Amino acid sequence: MKNITYKFLSFLLVTALATSCTKNFEKINSNPDATTTVSSAALLSDALVRTSTVDMESRFNYCHAFMQYGYSSFWSGTTYVISDGPASSLWNNFYTPVLTSLDYLINQTKNDATQASTYAAARIWRVFIFQKLTDFYGDIPYSQSGLALTDKVYTPVYDKQQQIYASLITELRASIALLAANSSQTVQGDQFYSGSASQWKKLGASLLLKVGMRLIKIDPTQASSLAKEAVADGVMTSNADMPVLNHSTTFANGIYTVVEDGVEHFFLHKTLVSEMQNADDPRLPIYGAVYSAPVSQGGVITDDMPADFIGYSFSSSDPQPTVRINASVFGQQATPFFDYQYAEVAFLEAEAVVRGYITGDANTFYTAGVTGQMQSLALLPTTPTITTAQITAYLTQNPLPATAEAQIERINTEYWLAAFAFDGEDEYANWRRTGYPVLTANPGSVSKTIPRKMVYPQSEFNLNNANVNAALAAYGNQNTFNSSAIVWWDK
Repeated sequence: MKNITYKFLSFLLVTALATSCTKNFEKINSNPDATTTVSSAALLSDALVRTSTVDMESRFNYCHAFMQYGYSSFWSGTTYVISDGPASSLWNNFYTPVLTSLDYLINQTKNDATQASTYAAARIWRVFIFQKLTDFYGDIPYSQSGLALTDKVYTPVYDKQQQIYASLITELRASIALLAANSSQTVQGDQFYSGSASQWKKLGASLLLKVGMRLIKIDPTQASSLAKEAVADGVMTSNADMPVLNHSTTFANGIYTVVEDGVEHFFLHKTLVSEMQNADDPRLPIYGAVYSAPVSQGGVITDDMPADFIGYSFSSSDPQPTVRINASVFGQQATPFFDYQYAEVAFLEAEAVVRGYITGDANTFYTAGVTGQMQSLALLPTTPTITTAQITAYLTQNPLPATAEAQIERINTEYWLAAFAFDGEDEYANWRRTGYPVLTANPGSVSKTIPRKMVYPQSEFNLNNANVNAALAAYGNQNTFNSSAIVWWDK
């Protein structure tokens, strides 16, 4: 990560770029005075910034609840109840405005050799966004997404996730090759790497590794092949390679609206707290603290001693929770956002070694992942530094086990610990992919099992009814948390 100063480049997009549709769309939404040309730098910058300034309700209300990171009385996800607002926030904010900016940029630069690296970076970030969407919702609009302006497609069809994944792989391969061929060309509007094409190439390869490792259950042969290919292309090798968005008070980290600016200064879950207490994890007093009240009510930290922390429990016979997410670290407007952590790449590599997909030493990757993630926390507000001695002690107490399955469990438990706050939806996917960490569903929930796919937004039934109902055929013909609602690679 380059420690660049964030500068938002505001602009006006033609409103017909929206993915969804309505009757008389063109007549209602065409603005004869709107600009039809936007700088590439503004478009890419806008997409990158908005990825982590958007509404985080899906990430917390559902993913953090499902993965037992935390609890809020506001969260319907704790009891696995469907609520359209939080269920649709990822969809609403990623299709518009993030993907609208990327689609416009890709269409604008695809035939411009002088912007080849910017074009490739936009395609890579489009893969990043679409993988999150399809892993969360399953079959989604993809091939016809973003065609409202260019092709007047206002009711896009839903593509099968298998086909989407095939396209994501193709997109990453082409983008990696394009960046390699244009390594000296600046990526315009880059908020991560100050325009470095070589850094974007590493990001593309790291995403290819993640895409490949999603397939371990559905197609282990392809998973192995893609892992080898990604590592050969050159994945991230340190925290310096992480895409980190430096936010500001003007364009705040989206976690702020959940933690400090709202009513959801949530408690940490007993599952998380107990795991970290038992492991003597030095991250626990960084992740949480005891507050006198929620910060939205003027609460302040009264205790930061991990031994005193009590997490939220599904059992009413357990003590009441005391420890909340540390708002001084994660709830600030200017908290940097870790979009894809180097530690996650190292853990994927460690698992790939254990599975025999790539060569190397699993313990080396495991150690690098733990070390990298703990060290990366120093980038956050209050500069919460974990010493080398603390990291060594933690690794000594929590080594990589001897047997393969135990190694996979330990690696992915660390992935779960690393994904806290920044990457709940990715951890939700990683848990479905591996089964680790082992989580016990809320016995007081409606379904008694943790849902494995998010429902579609109600707006799609209002605006794209035929296509969304056709998609439901793969999920029990119900827009519910039912036993057939499982994404393709999870079967």
